[in-house]
Amino acid sequence: MKEGLQDLSRHLFTGVGNMIPVVFTGALLLVLTEMLGGEEQVPFLALLVRTAFALVPLIIAVSIAFSIAEYPAIMPALLCGLIAHKMGTGFLGGIVVGLLVGYGIFLLKKIPFPPTAAAFADLYVLPVATSLAVSLLLFFVIGPPLGSALQALSQWLVNMKVGSQVVVAVVLGAMIAFDMGGPVNKTALTFAYGLFAEHVLGPNTAVNIAMGIPPLGMALACFLAPHKYAKEERGALRSATILGLIGITEGAMPFAVADSRRVIPSIMIGTAVTTGLSAALGVVNPMIMPTLAATIFVNNKLGHLLAVAAGVLTTALLVNLLKREAKTEEEDEEETEDSKEHD
Repeated sequence: MKEGLQDLSRHLFTGVGNMIPVVFTGALLLVLTEMLGGEEQVPFLALLVRTAFALVPLIIAVSIAFSIAEYPAIMPALLCGLIAHKMGTGFLGGIVVGLLVGYGIFLLKKIPFPPTAAAFADLYVLPVATSLAVSLLLFFVIGPPLGSALQALSQWLVNMKVGSQVVVAVVLGAMIAFDMGGPVNKTALTFAYGLFAEHVLGPNTAVNIAMGIPPLGMALACFLAPHKYAKEERGALRSATILGLIGITEGAMPFAVADSRRVIPSIMIGTAVTTGLSAALGVVNPMIMPTLAATIFVNNKLGHLLAVAAGVLTTALLVNLLKREAKTEEEDEEETEDSKEHD
């Protein structure tokens, strides 16, 4: 059971990883289109934007399906991913199609075809059978409710009041910090970037400003109170600063590994402060750019920087309040010698 869930997570993360460059390209083209006067002035750029975002469900579907069942899954995933897009199911449809096609072919491969017919089955039988089955499910069972759910979710996020926006941003910020690139982090990214492709920018703003807060907060904490950190943690200060500046959450990992009970709650709270304050101040990020790199793109630069500073400072002060004095090398050596004597 555990191994199956790990495989499922790996397949989903493959889809998310391949989706991000597509969404980033669409976002960059969208900003360029607005800078040049909008859709009427540069229709060819507007067409590129629409095409890039239309590719999102296809890329997700093909990536997930290929991760599960390899080459026989490509054609049915492309075909059904395009159908999912035309039915308005967005990134949710891409995920469902990828899983259905991938696991469908995975199961069909277990049919004991004669050795002479195995290659023929991989090339023709499995893709055609899977395409028919998944497309029928999309048309008559899955597609309509998925499309309605995505539309309702998008409308709710766009129309919700500031208080609700803050709550959503706080939750997403805490998720980004919780496992620093793990399953919970990737779930938040999938949600945010999938909705970005539907032109819903609030979740995208939250997850992107959140990325650099854990490493920057821990770097500041270590700088302010080095006596509370072991030699190895102090050695990670510089790398955490650099990774935080470029928005890589994993920069906080050495500190979390050394003292997860105090570090993880602290970075979750600090990151939630940043995302919540950003939402309360009405900051909107139209690009997929993390933390400080997003400053040149956001609508409220002062509010953005204020939210970043508040989260970094909250993280640093909280974790240093919770942490105890680090043991010196001499104390570690004494403990080692004592344990040897007892042995």
